[in-house]
Amino acid sequence: MSKGQRFTFLAIAAVIAIVAVVVLTGGSDDEGDSGEQAAATATPTATAEPQEAAPQETATPTPEPTPKPPPLLRAGKVTKLTATEGKTVRFRVRSDTDEEIHVHAYDIERAVPAGKTVNVAFKANITGIVEIEFHGSGEQIAELTVEPS
Repeated sequence: MSKGQRFTFLAIAAVIAIVAVVVLTGGSDDEGDSGEQAAATATPTATAEPQEAAPQETATPTPEPTPKPPPLLRAGKVTKLTATEGKTVRFRVRSDTDEEIHVHAYDIERAVPAGKTVNVAFKANITGIVEIEFHGSGEQIAELTVEPS
C-alpha cells in the first residue's frame, strides 16, 4: 500500500470516528447545549399546566343591606312607635313651620326649623306609653310604647 492510500484510510477512519461521536451524543458536540435545550423545553410545559389547571375566579361581593331610616314624624298623623326598655329610640321630625317637639315622660325637647329634618335619639329607660307632640301647636305626632326587657 502506498503512502497516499494509507493517508486516505486514516482520513476515512477519522471521519467515521467523528460521525460516531456526533450520533452517540445526540447531534451536538457540546453536552452543555443539549442539557440547556432539554431544560428550555421542559420549562414552558411546566408553567403552562398550572395556569390551565387553576383558572382564576372573581368572587362576587355580597351586597350589604341598606339600613332602614328611622321613621319620619310629621303633623297630621299620629305615628305608632315601639321600643324595648334599654334600647335606643330613633326617629326623625319634619315640620312646615318652626316648631318644637316634646317627648313626654322623658322631658326631651328639640327645636324643628321650618322645612328641616331633625334626628332624635335617646335611650328607652321608662316603660309605658309616651306621647310625642309639637309644643307650639299642641298636636300629637307620635305615640311611643316602651315594653319591658
